[in-house]
Amino acid sequence: MKFAGYLENKQPLVWKTFSHALESHRLAHAYLLSGEAGAPLKETAFFLAKSILCDHPDPMADETCLTCTRIEHRTYADFIFLDGEENSIKKDDVQEILGDFSKTPLEDKGIMVYIIHLVENMTVEAVNSLLKFLEEPNKNTYAILTTQNEARLLPTIVSRCESMRMLLAPRDEVIAEAKAMGVDEKDAE
Repeated sequence: MKFAGYLENKQPLVWKTFSHALESHRLAHAYLLSGEAGAPLKETAFFLAKSILCDHPDPMADETCLTCTRIEHRTYADFIFLDGEENSIKKDDVQEILGDFSKTPLEDKGIMVYIIHLVENMTVEAVNSLLKFLEEPNKNTYAILTTQNEARLLPTIVSRCESMRMLLAPRDEVIAEAKAMGVDEKDAE
């Protein structure tokens, strides 16, 4: 199943909120996806970025066009991904976004998107730099932030974003899907 199907069926609030924003051409400049460990935060962030930039949205990403493929492979010039999962995100990382996105977009669409995965893993200096960027967003620049711990974020960061809460898949569904894929029962648990 494509990720769009998962999102529509398992995360209806995220699907409805974002598809309505795309259809009405009223995207927020920043989105905050929050959820517990195990929620597909990074996957959803990538899908939303694809949906903003897709060549053939309906209203969400088709996941097959050249732009969607380039985003998946991180080769789209006006797309930046910072991953706080492995290392903390530092001020220099945020400054790179600010520098790149203060210039004219390189792609024809003229839209720039950045994802900061696990934004709670940013240094204080990086958070302050990001806050300035969120307070005065550039036209046609969109942020997608993810967090597993919204309580660790500054209220000013949260207030600058449209927040969407991701749901965990029910445990019995995950086990049943794992078994259906050939995983033995003990490992599925």
